[in-house]
Amino acid sequence: MSECKNIITIGREYGAGGRTIAKRISEVLGIPYYDKDIIKMTAEKTGFSEEMIHDTEETSGARNLFNWLMPSGSASSYDQAIMAQAQTIRHIAKQGPCVIVGRGADYILRDFPNLVNVFVYAEEGDKVKYAMDTFGDTREQAIRRVRHSDAARESYYHYLTKGKWGNLSNYHLTLNSSPIGKEACADIIMAYAAKTK
Repeated sequence: MSECKNIITIGREYGAGGRTIAKRISEVLGIPYYDKDIIKMTAEKTGFSEEMIHDTEETSGARNLFNWLMPSGSASSYDQAIMAQAQTIRHIAKQGPCVIVGRGADYILRDFPNLVNVFVYAEEGDKVKYAMDTFGDTREQAIRRVRHSDAARESYYHYLTKGKWGNLSNYHLTLNSSPIGKEACADIIMAYAAKTK
């Protein structure tokens, strides 16, 4: 495959395989991918704890909105953590081709050239099975985990962008990983990126 010149962002539902897909693209194209290490990089640069940065994106709406809407006359610590993570993402993208998973990167990098925005989703049964296999959840626990995680991601994306998470118009590609698998999703993304130069 020819040299990649793209920054690829992958928005994803919980359990749809976004990280697995990003890792395969990274390995095949020889470009870095970033997921949870964005949290660590932001923490090291700002002094915010990794836990706090993680909470801004994975804690569901009620707690975050309480912190975000507190009238303080200045940006809350949650706002500052979100802005710092966005700066980290922009810094990463300036280094060259890469794959970035989640965190509203499609929006944060919207002014960058050679951007390929992807959203990956999956059938609920597959997402529930992933949670059961990964965490040993009962089916009921897994259903709650999937719904909570997706609701938290939706809330974070809406707060960051004022847009709708998973909205087709935000992405160049949307893929259902359930019928074709994660490897095929990665291959489709790479084929698309190769055509957009």
